[in-house]
Amino acid sequence: MAILAGKVAIVTGAGIGIGRCEAVSLGAAGAAVVVNDIDSAAAREVTAEIVEAGGRAIADAADMSLWTSGGILVQRAVAEFGQLDIVVANAGVVSRSPIADVTERDLDAQIGVLFKGTYALVRHCAAHWRAEHEAGRVIHRTIIATSSSAGVPGGVEEFSVYGSLKAGVATLALGAALELRRYGVTVNAILPHAATRMDAQAKGTEPPPRFDASNPDPMNPQHVANVVTYLASERAAWLSGQVFEITGTNVRRWVPWSSAAEIDSDDQWSVEALDTALAASVYRTLPGGRVIPSN
Repeated sequence: MAILAGKVAIVTGAGIGIGRCEAVSLGAAGAAVVVNDIDSAAAREVTAEIVEAGGRAIADAADMSLWTSGGILVQRAVAEFGQLDIVVANAGVVSRSPIADVTERDLDAQIGVLFKGTYALVRHCAAHWRAEHEAGRVIHRTIIATSSSAGVPGGVEEFSVYGSLKAGVATLALGAALELRRYGVTVNAILPHAATRMDAQAKGTEPPPRFDASNPDPMNPQHVANVVTYLASERAAWLSGQVFEITGTNVRRWVPWSSAAEIDSDDQWSVEALDTALAASVYRTLPGGRVIPSN
């Protein structure tokens, strides 16, 4: 039996790139898929691909920047297939810009899709699954939220908006994992690396060709889809609140912010004392960040 037989999934941003591979892979693994993309033609094309391969799927063009779209997707999945088990929040937009040049429009557009849309989808799923759990329908359900290495660990020039919001998505996954475990729901985040049209547009490079699923190129989005299919399965039910970076066949676990060296004082810090203590005990330099001579 297929590993996801009898399961129902939602994949947002599933018209091209990573989302397309995720939707097709979940369908091939036996799940019925709600294929969401604001490009309705692309959503229909992926839906047809899943159906032609013997799977079940419906297309959806809801705008994920709208709060209500998450609820609409949940309702569509339940109305069409009778339940909802798997959610892959993948929809995204990106705009490259120095901080000094970011406009309110740039900020709002990215907040809408990357964070508000993801949060709303998680929120509507949480409400639905809470009701299901309270009604005695207790099974494994899961959310896979798409973050980015621009957010974890972050620090990418000219992608400050995108990176900040993707860091927020990872944080959302950690919090949701704690809240939703009482309902049998696991929540994990991924940091995918793949050659996609959105990435190429942001970097000003040529759009990549569509990879064959078996192509071993580490930038093939299929590598990401393979990991997502695993995380969507009951085999991964022991994993929640995790963040995984995926580059080709390399899967790396990231942990939340962790503390390093620390200092303390019996008295309130003065400027001079804090500068000296940070330099000597935390950064191993001389005060002011001056490098300690080797001799």
